[in-house]
Amino acid sequence: MNKLAINTVGDELEASAEFCREQGIGLEVDDFAFPVNLDGDMTAGIMRHAVATAGISPLSSHGPFLDLIATSPDPAIVEVCRKRHRAALYAAREIGATLYVAHTNFNPLIRNGDYVRNFTKRMLDFWLPLADEAAASRIVICFENLWETGPELQAELISAAGHPNLKASFDNGHALVFSTRPAKYWFETLGRNLVHCHLHDNSGEFDEHNPVAEGKENWPELLDAAEKFSPEAIFVVESDYLEKNKLSLQSLRNLSSR
Repeated sequence: MNKLAINTVGDELEASAEFCREQGIGLEVDDFAFPVNLDGDMTAGIMRHAVATAGISPLSSHGPFLDLIATSPDPAIVEVCRKRHRAALYAAREIGATLYVAHTNFNPLIRNGDYVRNFTKRMLDFWLPLADEAAASRIVICFENLWETGPELQAELISAAGHPNLKASFDNGHALVFSTRPAKYWFETLGRNLVHCHLHDNSGEFDEHNPVAEGKENWPELLDAAEKFSPEAIFVVESDYLEKNKLSLQSLRNLSSR
């Protein structure tokens, strides 16, 4: 099975990190996705994370996403996005993360030809300079699906960028809610450009972040496709609480042993 990790946010950082050491798995930190941790002096927050996560691998960091539209035609909005991501990438570098997760924030409800045509260009105008900066710190930026109906946008972005530090992340829970494509199709399409996954479950109606196998996902099919098409992708179970993440890990291990 693919390498395993869990996510953590807030007060569970230290307990989650200790669990990861015991299990020999990776960790994803979510604190630097939120504005409260990006404003002002970040030294204490970075130090706390660096100490807690020391020696854990793979280590990833989730980038900010709330209201951030990097493809906006308004340069003032784009500058806010750049400020937030630069701060979060700085934190990722300082704690030793090697993967940085960034939502595309593509909105399929905007049925405007100019929006769709310009999306890839504006994304690359924004992200290519940051990818160069990330490369200097050996960080790979992973574009995560959110509202996309399929993986074609991520595939197009990565192909057009042609940058070794811009890859894809697949969030199966988002796909369950917003896409009619099964998980296996995302792995088939993105292949080895898919280097990171968020795995959780839901009813298909809301992004509930339930533990693995407590929803409608076809887990045997997902795991088979991941092994076949994206064997190097990191599996981050993303149920938001340590106890729920433990349940997800056990379910994944049980499924993979069948």
